[in-house]
Order: sequence, then C-alpha cells, then structure tokens
Amino acid sequence: MSFLLTIAGGYLVILLLMYLFQNRLLFMPTSGFMQTPESVGVTAQDVWIETEDGVKLHAWYFPHEESDRVIVLSHGNAGNISYRIDIARTLLDAGAAVLMYDYRGYGKSEGRPSEKGLYKDITAFTEHLKGEKGYPEQNIYMYGRSLGAAVAAYAATKYDLGGLVLDSAFKNLRAMVSDVYPFVPSSLARYEFPTETYLRQLEGMPVMIMHSPDDEIVGYHNGQYLYEIANEPKQFVELRGGHNDNFFASRDLIERSWREFLNDVSNNPDAAN
Repeated sequence: MSFLLTIAGGYLVILLLMYLFQNRLLFMPTSGFMQTPESVGVTAQDVWIETEDGVKLHAWYFPHEESDRVIVLSHGNAGNISYRIDIARTLLDAGAAVLMYDYRGYGKSEGRPSEKGLYKDITAFTEHLKGEKGYPEQNIYMYGRSLGAAVAAYAATKYDLGGLVLDSAFKNLRAMVSDVYPFVPSSLARYEFPTETYLRQLEGMPVMIMHSPDDEIVGYHNGQYLYEIANEPKQFVELRGGHNDNFFASRDLIERSWREFLNDVSNNPDAAN
C-alpha cells in the first residue's frame, strides 16, 4: 500500500509541476540570433511595431520586386526568426514577398508569450501590412507551422486573405497533450490553440495542408484530419522528413507547392472570394 501511495504521490507531483510550468514546456523562445539576412546575403528590412496592448515586436520584411503579394510566416514554438531565413528565401523563390516575425518574448520582441498575446501579435502585423505596406487583404497569405498554424488560422478568420497554408499543424493543444503525454489529463492544458475550430470557420478561402507521415512530434493524423474538415478549395501536400527537419528534406516540394498555390489563386481569383 505504501508503494502505491508513493507512486500516486509522485504522479500528482509530476502533474502539478507540468501544470505550473506548462508555459516553459510550450513556449521555448531564444533571444540571440544565429544569423541575419545580411550575413547570408538576403535583402530584408527591420520592422518594429506595437501591439494594441503596448508590446513592441520585431520582424524582417523581405521585399519581392516582381510580386504584389506577401506571405506571413508564423513559426513554431522554439527559437526565433533567425532560424528560419532559409524558409524566407524559399518563399521568395516561390514568388512573393515575406514577412517573418517573432512573437512576444521571442528574439528581439518584448513581452512574454501567451495564446491571447500571439493572436494580438499576428493581428498587429497584418494591420501593418495593410496600412504601412499597402497590401490588400486578398494579397496577404498566412503560413503557419506547428504552433504557428493555430495563429495563422486565427488570422484567417479575421481577414479576407488570399490563402492559408498549415504546415505540420496539430488539431488543438489538448489533443496534442494527449498524443505526447498520454498519462496527463488533457484538461490540465491552460491553452487551446484550436486550429480545427478556426479552420472550420473558413468559407471559400484557399487552404493548403502540408504534413509528413514521418513527423514524430505532431502525428500525421493531425494533418489528415485538418484536411478532411477544411472547406473547399483545399489541397494536401505530403512532405518528407521529421517534424524539425521536414523543411530541409522537402524544400523543393515546399517551394513548388507554394508557387502552384499562388498561381492557382492568381488564375482563379473567385476561389479567394
């Protein structure tokens, strides 16, 4: 009996610690930059904006002289934008300008990350693109990867965008907790990040779901499910590689898929209305 009580007590302590420190388990920001656009020979502009709740955020804007469209990259839960410059270069090659930003608490951005905070961040940058950069909503495309997919999908419900692309996305955070920590009650998750809920709300907006069957963190079934519930027009791209290296394993496929996605919307403007 004492052994069982010890096991039960240890389990409860683990649950308590995971509940109290789930911010650190979910958000893993890095402040230092591993590289800059200039250091790798890419042209970019520093962008600084302030959110509605007074948080100063940082981004890089990569212009494209031959395109009037822009892709907004909402990255995953770790690192910062300096780890994603190769993604920006690939999206430029696909035929659009790129805005790659850091959430509050990441990179040079001020503040501390939270679900509501990340939604305010993407809203502020979208408003910047509309106002300061002059992009019509239909010329703005959201690209969300992993955790960032929920943020991008949220933005897609608030604006009449040109399209939405979800890469290695999970259905919602509680389902993700059940997959990764099956011994932890998913109800302990304080955040939702309900990608599926936002996706169901979209009517007529082109959607592309990208996922790898070899994703060892966000299971392939998440991508399949999100594709099933998405409304038309939609398409699915099967990537190669694991969760953290699928971009490098599938870079050519991602570039080609993005180029085709942009061309499809351009050739069928009614699909985005």
